[in-house]
Amino acid sequence: MLSIHEQIGQLARGKAPGPSPSFTAPHIIMALLVLGDKGSLGRKRFTEELGIGEGAIRTVINRLKKHSLVKVDRSGCSLTEKGRELYEALRKKIGEFVELNGNMPWNYRYSIGVKVKGMAKLLRTGLEERDAAIRAGADAAMVIAMQEGNLLMPGVSNLSEEQPNFASMIMSSFKPSDGDVVLIAGSNDRIKALYGALAAAYELLGKER
Repeated sequence: MLSIHEQIGQLARGKAPGPSPSFTAPHIIMALLVLGDKGSLGRKRFTEELGIGEGAIRTVINRLKKHSLVKVDRSGCSLTEKGRELYEALRKKIGEFVELNGNMPWNYRYSIGVKVKGMAKLLRTGLEERDAAIRAGADAAMVIAMQEGNLLMPGVSNLSEEQPNFASMIMSSFKPSDGDVVLIAGSNDRIKALYGALAAAYELLGKER
């Protein structure tokens, strides 16, 4: 059986000839999360939620319809039973987005983070996740693992000991359990920060086999 990462990758790549689509795996994940969280959405609202163009939205919807993950009717676009199964699998791993205000080690307008559950054991240095966030458009990214009761930036610092106030803010904002990873991306553009965090999460999910 394909992993979540592989399923999303197949949906993003597709098989059609021609130029690469104007969306990526994180856009597919976002589409599934938005529809799963909010239920049926009209195309205009769906476009606003995903922050991509109408042409790209049409392609995303068609791709998800082709794989029997969404259905479209008068009320809008919604998940099928198969789509909800994939959504629920994603939600078991990816927590709600958290928008942080202040107390960050950068001065970007937006700092958006997401918790990925139970993946700290597969985290290496965090460089791959940070690079994925930057490629997705974020200007900065941070990878934090919860291990043995401490918040750690792998190979960099023990935040719980060295920056207790910041660590406390992360704990109260994300409520991580031991083994969870918190991925935060920063940008002056909210959508870029959002997709930066999601791209880092997708990169991390790719380490699960």
